[in-house]
Amino acid sequence: MVSHAFTPIKKEPAYLKVARAIESDIRSRRLEPGDALPTEMDLSAQFDLNRSTVREGIRLLEQQGLIERGEAKRLVVASPNALSLAKKASQGMAFSGVTFREVWEALAMIHPPAARLAAQRCDEALIQSLEEVADALESVNEKDDAATVKAATSFFSVLAEALDNRVLAVTLHAMTQLIEASLGRVIDVAPQAQGRILKAQRNIIRAMTERNGEDASLWMARHIEDLKRGYEAAQIDLSERIL
Repeated sequence: MVSHAFTPIKKEPAYLKVARAIESDIRSRRLEPGDALPTEMDLSAQFDLNRSTVREGIRLLEQQGLIERGEAKRLVVASPNALSLAKKASQGMAFSGVTFREVWEALAMIHPPAARLAAQRCDEALIQSLEEVADALESVNEKDDAATVKAATSFFSVLAEALDNRVLAVTLHAMTQLIEASLGRVIDVAPQAQGRILKAQRNIIRAMTERNGEDASLWMARHIEDLKRGYEAAQIDLSERIL
């Protein structure tokens, strides 16, 4: 009779155990964003480990964005903002192999309603920021693809901040980061790309100034549809991985 077989217990480096112990307290809210952590020396004493091991665990948590260096380089629990969270989300989606079609469909579904909501919630400062982005685009040399891409994506980033919704802001930022790398291919070949982007931006700003959510949504939908035409002009296979 064969006895029951157990799975071997994996040995883990001590620095991973340090990182997981601190991470557990952060995720359970025993440590809140902004809370100071003990010094490396104190952590070394508490974990009964040498400082080099503790330092490796800390470095891992810093790479994950869970802790950061505050005043006087003191370790504190990080307060991740929408952009940093979006970067992780966009990187994860890119690594998973999302395609142009998938990203464009997400843009088409999310951005028009987001523009409608932004029109309801935006203030004068936000509108001013959007106008500055549009002005920057208008002043760009048509042959400067990099500057055109920056102005086009900055518009989406500023719009995300008008939503007063962290989940939507992270989503919009992540979508923007995904398309940013490919926009250069579109702008380089799409006819009058800069002028078409600027027209959409100006009309979205006008609708937001008038608090006209339906018009803001309509122009955003046209803007996203124009992006698809740009992909077609650039002969991009929509089943291709976006990054």
